[in-house]
Amino acid sequence: MVLRQLLYLSLLVNAGVCTALSPPKTIYISTGQWPPYMDQGRRDQGCVAKLIRDAFALSNLKVRFVFMPWDRAYQEGQKKAFSGSAYWYFSEQRAQDYIYTKTPVTTEVSRFYHLTSLNLNYQTYKDLAPYRLVLNQGLTYPDELLEAIERHDISIVNATYTTKNLSFLLRERADVVILTEQTKTEYAKTLTQEQNKLITFQDKPAFVTQGYLLINKHSAQYVSIFDVGVKTLWQDRAYFDNYIKSCLRLKSDVNITPQGE
Repeated sequence: MVLRQLLYLSLLVNAGVCTALSPPKTIYISTGQWPPYMDQGRRDQGCVAKLIRDAFALSNLKVRFVFMPWDRAYQEGQKKAFSGSAYWYFSEQRAQDYIYTKTPVTTEVSRFYHLTSLNLNYQTYKDLAPYRLVLNQGLTYPDELLEAIERHDISIVNATYTTKNLSFLLRERADVVILTEQTKTEYAKTLTQEQNKLITFQDKPAFVTQGYLLINKHSAQYVSIFDVGVKTLWQDRAYFDNYIKSCLRLKSDVNITPQGE
């Protein structure tokens, strides 16, 4: 009896050692360029990418991000070769196509940016009617904005890459673009000082949104793993404070209210 118990304990110990030493499983997540949150040019691939990677690492899972245009990233993320897509604002359609994780990974203030020479005083979306507005394919915009675009016949310039948004303004191919405060700051680093002086923004936010990691229906088991991982990471005050500083920092107080009519 004693020998049998010792053998059982030995098997448990060996199993634990094998698990600890086993190589991590790699999961693939589709994404697009949206610095500083998801950034192919950074070593950590962005502050949101790092959070996702760290959360899964707690369960011995390695994450590989595959960057592509946002439209394609959304479609590819649903396939069996991937476990999901990072990261997206909420929409009813996405809630049908994917499983939303519980914890928002970002809170973002999006603003209308334009040249200083443009006489825009934005109070409601109707005020955009005289101007050409850039919308980026694959990104999410509030229903109120999309309805206002249709109702007021606002001219739209469709663009694939957000990296080109500021260039659209400088080349006068569009009048107004939408970027988050943080993303605009990152893209502005590629411009000259003189070019940056030409670009301004409206004080009133275009909209405020939260971003989530989406898990596809082939990989539902990863939803709780991610949520528990993020909760565990954020219980570390130093980790949480650093994430707030690098990813969630807002430049000003905002009023989170619909801007449509």
